[in-house]
Amino acid sequence: MKKLVTAFALLVLSNAALADGFWSHRVVKQTDVAYGDDPQQKMDVYIHGQRVGEPTYFKPDTSARPTLVWIHGGGWIAGDKVGETPQLIPYLERGWTVYNLNYRQGPGTAPQAVDDVMCAYKTIAEQLAERGQPTDQIVVSGASAGGHLSLAVGLLNTTGDHPCRTSTPPRTVVNWFGITDIELVDEYLNGAMADRNYARSWAGSREKVAEVSTAYSPVLLINDDAPAIITIHGTADSVVPFDQAESFHSALTTPNELVTLKDGNHSGFTEAQYQQAYEAIFEFLKAH
Repeated sequence: MKKLVTAFALLVLSNAALADGFWSHRVVKQTDVAYGDDPQQKMDVYIHGQRVGEPTYFKPDTSARPTLVWIHGGGWIAGDKVGETPQLIPYLERGWTVYNLNYRQGPGTAPQAVDDVMCAYKTIAEQLAERGQPTDQIVVSGASAGGHLSLAVGLLNTTGDHPCRTSTPPRTVVNWFGITDIELVDEYLNGAMADRNYARSWAGSREKVAEVSTAYSPVLLINDDAPAIITIHGTADSVVPFDQAESFHSALTTPNELVTLKDGNHSGFTEAQYQQAYEAIFEFLKAH
């Protein structure tokens, strides 16, 4: 009953925020908050509240809010949180707290990205608990390699013994065309576009690809305690093949949905398809 009441309260909050035409003055952005010692282990935090002027200027709101953790893509070798603002707006305008992550990336760095997002998630869950915010209303999302990393956070917090595993896994994962089988993606890219094989570059060698895939491919981490998962994927994606999503969702045993965007490529969707995707996402979040 408590979970249903909490979910209803958060739904009312989201709908109320959506009804307002102007809302950006209610948000403050904390930039480059460290969650580790490496320069890449930084995150931006978007907090809701009221601008009150001098001397404190901003008073954070203490109302219970859902939280989005967003992870950028770039094949684990490129990308930056600074370019991800458009993906955050649908959640910010609904009153969500948002964390936007950077992580260690680049050729030969696997699996540091997975370790970083796992430990960042643990830090976020601890911060939310300290502020009295719900830790059972966290959604992790990302696109492409960020989709893979969001799935890794959801699944590695429900199985295995990662050192940053928490007792408060994400409620839901929103996966935008993420890699679900690293070794199969490596094989596909090596045949279709060997000079752009980001999986091989991230791992550093064919042998390391197999090792990383065994440990961190979401399709191999599926378990009966996994969070609810929704995936958005285009059928014409040439960077992360659509069958990655199909195979993954056919194996899931927990609540899940695959939103298929016909002829959509790697983030190239029509206006109607983007509307379809976000409508499906927020309906799924209401249900799960």
